Amino acid sequence: MLKGASSGSVPCSPGNIDPILPPDLTQCSPAFAVSVAGPPVNLTFNCCLPLPKKKVKNFTFKKGRKRVKKVRRAAHHVDAAYIEKYNKAYELMKALPADDPRSFAQQADVHCAFCNGAYKQVGAENVTLQIHFSWLFLPWHRWYLYFHERILASLLGDPEFALVYWNWDNQIDGNMMPAFFAKNNTPVYDEKRNPAVQPPAIVRLAVLSTYNTTAEIINDNLNQMYQSVVTASTPELFTGGAYRVGTDLANSTVLNSPLGGSFEDGVHNAIHFWTGSPTFPLLQDMGVFSTASRDPIFYAHHGNVDRLWEVWKHDMPGGQRYDHTDPDFLEAEFVFYDENANLVKVKAKDALDNERLDITYTKVYADQLWINYSPNATTTTPSPTLDLPTIGLASDTSDSITLGKRLSAWVTQPSFKDLKNLKVLTIQGLEITREFFTQILVFVNLPNADINTKTNTAEYVGTFNIVPTFSKKKHLKTNVKFEIGDNIKRIGLQDEAKVIITIVVGTYEDQEADVTIKGMTIKYD
Repeated sequence: MLKGASSGSVPCSPGNIDPILPPDLTQCSPAFAVSVAGPPVNLTFNCCLPLPKKKVKNFTFKKGRKRVKKVRRAAHHVDAAYIEKYNKAYELMKALPADDPRSFAQQADVHCAFCNGAYKQVGAENVTLQIHFSWLFLPWHRWYLYFHERILASLLGDPEFALVYWNWDNQIDGNMMPAFFAKNNTPVYDEKRNPAVQPPAIVRLAVLSTYNTTAEIINDNLNQMYQSVVTASTPELFTGGAYRVGTDLANSTVLNSPLGGSFEDGVHNAIHFWTGSPTFPLLQDMGVFSTASRDPIFYAHHGNVDRLWEVWKHDMPGGQRYDHTDPDFLEAEFVFYDENANLVKVKAKDALDNERLDITYTKVYADQLWINYSPNATTTTPSPTLDLPTIGLASDTSDSITLGKRLSAWVTQPSFKDLKNLKVLTIQGLEITREFFTQILVFVNLPNADINTKTNTAEYVGTFNIVPTFSKKKHLKTNVKFEIGDNIKRIGLQDEAKVIITIVVGTYEDQEADVTIKGMTIKYD
């Protein structure tokens, strides 16, 4: 099962904290998946990284004249010469021997290995390592792009070569698949994409929506960005929750479980599903994390994810926003192969400033459309006698509540006396199988909301999209959090002692999803 023959153990960091560390590369199992379309079929992937032939290097920042600035541009705006260079870079990468850690096949395996159970955590050998659904998501993927880009630049002999980004949040000229990625028989084309989303199809960030017109889709996309990015002003809400040694996404407890941030769970996951092909059993390639990085557009998609992390920190109303400061986040370590096929160890804390990595993005003025979006409320205060159950704070011993297709309930909210802090809705102990794409939609003040309810209004709180991501444990247990104060103020529910929360479950091809929760709470954060 393993690639290579030498020892791949990476030394651990000293100290009393419990950050995630690079795994022992000699201890690798096949990644595991289950078909999404058609009859369930168990599938495995050999995503194991090649074992290093030399000692693992520690990453260091370049200094002085050796530094080369890379400018990542929107894919829709690059000229024909750059497109030709871009295709050449991937042609060279795909021509490398399959066992070369710089090859496209091996680059794709890196993502597969760390999202689908190929490796175990150092210090918790019974728990698989996962780089989604937590605060590791953004720094890990930034490092992944960083080394992928360096390999492409080295193969071209052009140190200034930079990845492009797919500007899917841009509702002026970026909200469709970049044309040069859709051109058949090129190195950046992938036949395993949904044929219905080729240009000029408009991106749907609410991927199961029933909008019919371009104007409706665009308006909804703006609200999806607003709710996923603008209102999520803390690192936990935007980036995701704590993920330390021993954290198990399948068996974590209600009050100590991580969560993906609203950005990852919302628009990021939506693009994966929107792009993947429904004609393949796993919605390959982009529609499932096992195979997503086999499509070259994956790296352009994550270029925009990385860019938007910077936008979130520097361009939001109210000023600067900040990343996690917990030592277990800052000292988390990963390994990647560089352009010289050396295995390099990096830290999360060294990926928090793109300028230190000599990476910049071209400015996108269309960002202001969603940053300043103002969703309208369509409802008024409901009757306080409406006959709905009341759901409150859960404990680990609380009974599970089955959602079915939808669940509406009263949830107590604190008063709006403390206007400086965020009001946060937590859906506690959400448990779901990960066998197919599932969309958990959350509304406030809409007791009759269902899968066809519009998501372009202030009543829409946000979405938790579950892209199929598998290990031998098929369940995900997590807390899901949304900033809800902005919605409540827009509707005019500030003085209400309780509000109606509706959770709607939508699935790919209307499959039956087994979704339960433990409780719901609204409090200041």
